[in-house]
Amino acid sequence: MRTSLKKLKIYFGKILKAMNNLVEKEIVWSKGKTRKEMSKQTFWSSSKDCSGLSGLEVRAYDFNVHVGCTAITSQGRSHNKYFQIPVEKIEEFCDALMEAKQLMESKKNEAI
Repeated sequence: MRTSLKKLKIYFGKILKAMNNLVEKEIVWSKGKTRKEMSKQTFWSSSKDCSGLSGLEVRAYDFNVHVGCTAITSQGRSHNKYFQIPVEKIEEFCDALMEAKQLMESKKNEAI
């Protein structure tokens, strides 16, 4: 039993050491609970609930095979609302976002 406890300590020690190699960024578009800020929120919905979305936290450790994105609401980080993107699909995900952005910007220019 002592051997397995020792192995467990070593394992968690390695995890804690590895946690120093972390990327953690918050992308926030709405801060606080004022009417003005709440109007900037977008929405997060699922089959179980719907809530205002104030931003996303992007987090990745060097030992993972995915990037985690956690919802930020007016109350802060919502740990039960998140999704993961596999590392090999990050570029494709970013390309799709940029393509959508370009489409939306071109439509705005046509309207003017």
